[in-house]
Amino acid sequence: MVEAVLAAVPLVLKRHGAAAITTNRIAEVAGVSIGSLYQYFPDKRSVFGALHERHVGDVRNVLERHIAAQMSSPFSEFVVGLVEELVDLHSVDTELHQLISAAINEGPEHFRAALRAAFAEAVAQCGPENMNRILFVLPNLVEGVVHGVTLSPLTSRDAKGEAVKATLAYLTAHPELGR
Repeated sequence: MVEAVLAAVPLVLKRHGAAAITTNRIAEVAGVSIGSLYQYFPDKRSVFGALHERHVGDVRNVLERHIAAQMSSPFSEFVVGLVEELVDLHSVDTELHQLISAAINEGPEHFRAALRAAFAEAVAQCGPENMNRILFVLPNLVEGVVHGVTLSPLTSRDAKGEAVKATLAYLTAHPELGR
């Protein structure tokens, strides 16, 4: 039932637009009664909260997978692979992502902190002299280009290409990170 409700939200958005996303419409599209929906979700915001938590879990999985794989690859490959996969993740249902972000009103601080932690481990292994500077810029850069994809008029492929170029340009400016 919970899965049906969460799967209904993007369908309502695509079929009827953001203004039509109500708990009644979500329940209707999910094929459940409004009473059943309210047993799990007291309001529309809680549905958005569950979708946001799912997204956070997806991002966490991407980060964990790349951190584990980073041990055997150069730092630039780690960062580019991470950017590409995060852009892909954020390119799906961009309107839904924007809607949920606005409804939950949670800024990108948690995402940047997770990126910083992921990069800190990798940067520490590279031993750069200016680690604090890199750990300020790189997470902000990646967060900006990844979340910027949801607002981009570019195709997903082109947006990913530009995000990778921006990231590589920064990495090129720091040869101590290794390639």
